[in-house]
This record gives sequence, C-alpha cells and structure tokens, in this order.
Amino acid sequence: MINAVIFDIGRVLTGYSWEEYLRSLVPEEKAYRAVENAVFLNPAWAEHDKGLMTEEEEILDFVSAAPEYEAEIRKVYENLGECIQKYSYAVPWVQHLKNQGLRVFALSNWPKHIYEQREDKLDFLELMDGYILSYREKMTKPDPAVFQLLLDRYQICPEEAVFIDDTLVNIHAAEKLGIHGIHFQSLEQAKEELEKLGIA
Repeated sequence: MINAVIFDIGRVLTGYSWEEYLRSLVPEEKAYRAVENAVFLNPAWAEHDKGLMTEEEEILDFVSAAPEYEAEIRKVYENLGECIQKYSYAVPWVQHLKNQGLRVFALSNWPKHIYEQREDKLDFLELMDGYILSYREKMTKPDPAVFQLLLDRYQICPEEAVFIDDTLVNIHAAEKLGIHGIHFQSLEQAKEELEKLGIA
C-alpha cells in the first residue's frame, strides 16, 4: 500500500523553459545559439546542481564554452529564475494528496542560484512533509545515495512510496531501490497511474 508520494519539481510541479527568456536578452540568432549551448545545453549545468561552486565559478564555467559572449552569459545568469514557470495545479494536487492522509515529499536537482530566485513558484514546498534539493546535499539524481538519503531522513519505506519524475533514468534509479516509479508526461497521465496504485 502506497503511503508516500515523492515528486521531482522541474517539468512536474513547475515549468522549466529558457527559450523566451533567452530570446528577450539575446535576440540575435548566432549569439542566441552560442549562449544556449554555453549555458542551458551545457553538461556543466548538471554539475552546478550539486552546489559545489560559487556563483562566479559557475559563470566562468559557462563562459569557458563561449568566451566571446561573456557579457551575454553574465546577463542571462543574473535572472535564471525567470526560466521557472508556476503551474496552477501544483498546490491543489499536493493538497489533495495530503488530504487523503498521504505523506508528500520532493526530491529534485536544483541549483542554489535559481532556488534563491524562486519567489512564490515553489509555494507547494510549504505543504510537504519534507524535501531534498541537490545543491544542499552536494549530490544529484540519479545517484542512488540521494534517494537513500531521502528514505532515511524521512523514514520512508521504499515499497510504500511512489516517485514521479519526467526523466526516465531517475525513475529507474528509484525502482532499483524498490520505489514505485511514474514517468511523468502529463498531469492526467500521472493521475491515472496513481489510480492504478490505489491513489485517487
């Protein structure tokens, strides 16, 4: 029987897209593509989620991929929180699960710089029984250790928990620990899969 629901945040409980934000700051096509590759499509982004660098170190990491666009990269970095969009269904969904007596958690790869610019976009966290953000723990999904940390910290039995994430590799990592997994593709689809696990 499931008694705990664990959410990823980005593209599950909040939107995440950079195109409009980046285009507003870097409208010229060649520069847009260069900055997009240097920042948003840069493998370094995932490393920054671990919170091991200062903000200046993160900026220089991005700049190293496109030194000629340093000014644009610094400008983009300044307000990266603009890439996060609030989903109107997030709070009602979390509250609905809580009203059924379920424990609700979040486990998300999240950089410190963006978290500090969250404003009210993560207001659902206040309703949860606990959450783990990668930058605070210095490790990211799909590392099994971060899943185990969540289980241990909040005394969650893996067989009695379901994890909802938009990234398959993270789902597979959770399932290896005995946690039920739902690959999030839409709100309706995720709710249907929860119903199959006995959660209306």
